[in-house]
Amino acid sequence: MKNFSILGYGHIGRVHQQAIEEAENAQLISVIDFNLPDDLSIKGYSTLESFLIDDKQTDVVIISTPNGLHREHAIRCLKAGKNVLIEKPIALTVEDANEILKVAEEKNLRVFTSMQLRFSPVVQYVKNLIDNHSLGQVFMININCYWNRNRNYYKLREWHGNQEMDGGVLFTQFSHFVDIMNFWFDEVICTNSKSYNFTHQEVTQFDDSGCVDFTADGAVGHMIYTTSTFNKNFESNITLIAEKGTVKIGDQYLNQMIYSDLKNVCCSNKISTEQKNFHPNAIAEISEALMSENESLLEGKYAVNLVQFITDANRLATESKHDFKKEDYEISHA
Repeated sequence: MKNFSILGYGHIGRVHQQAIEEAENAQLISVIDFNLPDDLSIKGYSTLESFLIDDKQTDVVIISTPNGLHREHAIRCLKAGKNVLIEKPIALTVEDANEILKVAEEKNLRVFTSMQLRFSPVVQYVKNLIDNHSLGQVFMININCYWNRNRNYYKLREWHGNQEMDGGVLFTQFSHFVDIMNFWFDEVICTNSKSYNFTHQEVTQFDDSGCVDFTADGAVGHMIYTTSTFNKNFESNITLIAEKGTVKIGDQYLNQMIYSDLKNVCCSNKISTEQKNFHPNAIAEISEALMSENESLLEGKYAVNLVQFITDANRLATESKHDFKKEDYEISHA
């Protein structure tokens, strides 16, 4: 059994607490947060510094602080001799992600990232189809993410909506969908991107919607995302058009097989699951990887490509806006 401590006891920190409690090979021994609840039943630390000085038992620190603090907090924990599980994203820049991994290597420690949708049976089923060449050549990939994040959501936590601490909707809301591309395919590259701000002009420092073109091992990909859907989340799905089949999976947690028409493959309609929370799977797998010294599906090195993809998408969207404004000016003054 491995001992876990949680740095950052907000919403996602409590999700990790529940996951640890459900995993048979893990236990939560402490929480670090400047605003600890009075009824906390385990050891609590009000500062990271006091925890790192006092703690001698933690195997893994879960970093569930704002995105912009992941690099600093992960490196401090690693230098103190702790393995880390970092909430998505691992960091907001490729340079910061690589620095975290470099420190871990120097200290002979492990970095894991919270990309728990990799454990969805539906996601793993499609990965097996791709790996076993059951789909033949994959021609096209289409990702649709139509979510709602209203003003109240951004008021709940002051760092949400802040460019430096949040990083934008591709990092905070939709990075799991990009990660699944990296899980399924060897090389995923952003080729074009545009972004828009429909309903959050006075709320966030970044755009709320966009469309991204990409390639995935030669397949043509397109992603449309928004947090401006009216009233509530509408849908999320991924469709694969391939030589030997068509597959569509969906739900916010990618746990539903929506459609499949496959050559020489049957029974895919039984893959859907009602399970939505795959954090316990992630905790159990990390504990097992540490005890057995096996590689994990959540190794930090797998998260670098995700950060690169989103960084490229944000950069290309910004460049596209600048190009549009320049062309519009030239046309209006011709």
